[in-house]
Amino acid sequence: MKIVFFGAGAMAEAIISGWVNSPKLPPLSLYVTNKSDDQALTDLQTKYKIELMKDHPTCLEDADYVVLAMKPKDAQQAFQAIQPLLPKHVTVLSVIAGIDLEVLTHAFPGHPIVRIMPNTSATIGKSATVMSHTPTVIESNLHFVKALFEAIGTVEVMKDDQMHAVTALSGSGPAYIYFVTEALQRAAQKIGLPQEQANALILQTLDGAVAMLKETNEKPATLRKRVTSPGGTTEAGLKQMKDLGLDTAIVKGIEAACTQSAHLGEVVKDSMLPSRSSL
Repeated sequence: MKIVFFGAGAMAEAIISGWVNSPKLPPLSLYVTNKSDDQALTDLQTKYKIELMKDHPTCLEDADYVVLAMKPKDAQQAFQAIQPLLPKHVTVLSVIAGIDLEVLTHAFPGHPIVRIMPNTSATIGKSATVMSHTPTVIESNLHFVKALFEAIGTVEVMKDDQMHAVTALSGSGPAYIYFVTEALQRAAQKIGLPQEQANALILQTLDGAVAMLKETNEKPATLRKRVTSPGGTTEAGLKQMKDLGLDTAIVKGIEAACTQSAHLGEVVKDSMLPSRSSL
């Protein structure tokens, strides 16, 4: 199975790393190219023993899938360059934030298209991936694409109009967890804990809390209340966090990410669908 990546950024590398290292997948023929960063291509080839695509038309002749993994701002130019080179049998997979199936169908008429939002935890086989697709994707191809991403995490199929929210929640989600972890590290330093031991405590606490949510099937609020004794230390900490608006900040942050995903998509849509922008 031959898969060609257009784009060699963080998301492309996370997916490639997950696929190359997954024991659940057969060997894949992976090719990659990008707009200008030759060093990124060389690094990917060295790390994962994949092929670099130098001759687009020849390389695409026997491709089964292409993965669009460029930045949204580069999408229109890239689409115009790629579309004439794609044989009709190729299925298009897009992991570009914000760009919906309407735009992708306009850019690649006649091609089956799957829009995919994984996250960078794909690197270690722990991605939370969501996909939507056009009706033209045949069942066997959809099954294969799901298997690809199930090999590097979990997969949900949702409506295309829900993908901006997905991008904000799980696509960007690892960054929120890392941000909270950084705050825990700063707090540990401030209250006088040795860095190495504090980091070990933080990571195990995060791991244990996630395991409790998964394995007990209890609601987060129920588990939180069990830890929170009246007048105790946890109550004091949570009260301060709530007073400072931590819960509101998290909700507002995810809403802002959702709005930005929609904005990125609208910019591309307006530039690629002229009849729409003139309405």
